[in-house]
Amino acid sequence: MRKTGVTTLALAGLGLTLVLAASALAGEPRCNKARHVAGTEKPLPNLESRLEAGEPIRIVALGSSSTEGTPNLSKKDIYPAVLERVLAREVLNPVEILNRGKGGETIADMLARLERDVIAEKPDLVIWQLGVNDVLSMDGVESAIADMRIALQRLREKRIPVVLMDLQVAPMVDRDKDTPVMQAAIAEAARAEGVLHFHRYEIMKNLVSTQAAAMDDLVMGDGLHMTALGHLCTGTLLAQQIAKSSLMRLAFSRPRD
Repeated sequence: MRKTGVTTLALAGLGLTLVLAASALAGEPRCNKARHVAGTEKPLPNLESRLEAGEPIRIVALGSSSTEGTPNLSKKDIYPAVLERVLAREVLNPVEILNRGKGGETIADMLARLERDVIAEKPDLVIWQLGVNDVLSMDGVESAIADMRIALQRLREKRIPVVLMDLQVAPMVDRDKDTPVMQAAIAEAARAEGVLHFHRYEIMKNLVSTQAAAMDDLVMGDGLHMTALGHLCTGTLLAQQIAKSSLMRLAFSRPRD
């Protein structure tokens, strides 16, 4: 009887999460139109155990200006702040997002501070937004890809789960010959490491191609940085991906009587 009760509770929790996710997305229906390209969910046992125990979740958001934010946007409008609000509503647990973004940084820069700014915080999850500045500042990104693999190996050794967030759609990014190389490398790293891959590029591309949003709605006049809507869709859809992933085993792996 106990297993049946736990399973029923887990399924009810999953249903509640999906309802809350739909409610969160209802505030900006344009984001919802790209939900199907956000990425595949994968189990997150670390988060599952904390959700089961009713404990708070600590997430480190590592990245560049897409994570740190830009001066013309309020801190509450950038994706880590959106993620913190929406994810807390979806999983019904306290969520703490430590914003460790630094504008202009490359993968090598972030690797250099990985121990201090990420591993030392003992996070339950790391969201790594990466690759844009490497593409824009380098002629060839092979060394950046090698550094990405080193960082992922260190996080794996520490048993810290990761979400890889790929590049944004933006005129400056789309013109660069290294963009498809970096995108492919991020996708391959996610497959090889078995970590979540959040398809930011595909989300933004889909919103533009379906005319749910114009490029100017998602990207600022500088041709690179995300607008408030870009951050809103990123944070909201990422929260949904993480919430569903963290409940997968809880809902479906328990035996049923």
